Amino acid sequence: MLGIKISRAGAEEVRRYLKERRLLGKDYSILRKNSFIYFPMLRRPTQEEGIKLEGSGAVLTYAKFRKGRHEGSVARDSEGRRMGYDIMGNMAIIDPETGSIRKLAKGIMAMHKNVETVLRKGGAVKGRYRVRKYVCVAGRRNYIAKYRENNCVFTFDLSRVFFSPRLAYERKRISELARDGERVVVMFAGVGPFAIELAKLRKGAKVVAIELNRAAYAYMLENIKANNVKNVTAECGDVKAVASKYRGFADRIVMPLPKSSGSFIDSALLMAGRSCTIHYYTFCRRGEAGASVESLRAMVRSNGWHFRHIMTREVRPYSPGSIEIAIDFMVRQA
Repeated sequence: MLGIKISRAGAEEVRRYLKERRLLGKDYSILRKNSFIYFPMLRRPTQEEGIKLEGSGAVLTYAKFRKGRHEGSVARDSEGRRMGYDIMGNMAIIDPETGSIRKLAKGIMAMHKNVETVLRKGGAVKGRYRVRKYVCVAGRRNYIAKYRENNCVFTFDLSRVFFSPRLAYERKRISELARDGERVVVMFAGVGPFAIELAKLRKGAKVVAIELNRAAYAYMLENIKANNVKNVTAECGDVKAVASKYRGFADRIVMPLPKSSGSFIDSALLMAGRSCTIHYYTFCRRGEAGASVESLRAMVRSNGWHFRHIMTREVRPYSPGSIEIAIDFMVRQA
């Protein structure tokens, strides 16, 4: 059966991409041999998909995959319960509900040789800076992640900033939609992943990245330098205060703050040019994305702008019954 061979270090990024593109053969088990992971595939990749996979170090191959649904980035604790986890370069982040986690953590470290630290989420994302508490359960006690994504490198302290590897596809998607010469604003920019990945791919674009958290802003400056992107201007401050500095500037705006993006629509429209594409993230109940689009349409129109819906896509499950969605839309001055 057709499959993809990838090193363990790059396996999680490739797995997410295969899932997003509906290439992953979910009815077959993943194979693990030596330092490589083999993913079953439903079909041959397109030329575009093949280029992306090759760039990640993946190789098309054939293997004997056994029937039986795989678990992706899911492991089990010592009592057999399913436990999900994320890989962030030298770190793994787990979120078990109950039970012992030390054997689970050691198993992850054995499978992912690059992982030096396993952290357990110690609660929900809280506060103005969306920071989460973590507890070190295995490996070296450390909260500084060294993470690679879409040909970019990022350093950040998980105990002081917000970062989600599950938005890797979104960052790639928006970077590919942007064009050289565009003026882009990334609101709530964090340590810079949306801004830096776009700027690195579209060297002719001018990107403004706005972040309130001083710790995240400091890491963003470090990451801009590490990725050698000179077309990103980093701003530290509240979006509502900074927006007037960029009145009418943007051809494209990214709003990755799903819990409260709606309260910043006024600021986004202030920075929008005469015609502007906006990528808006929000949470909704499963099956109710259409209502979110209509609510957004009403907000934009109440500010005196034309609204054109481009697309809506599910980004990820958020909680039982609810999901995070991305709404792409275009605004034009009335």
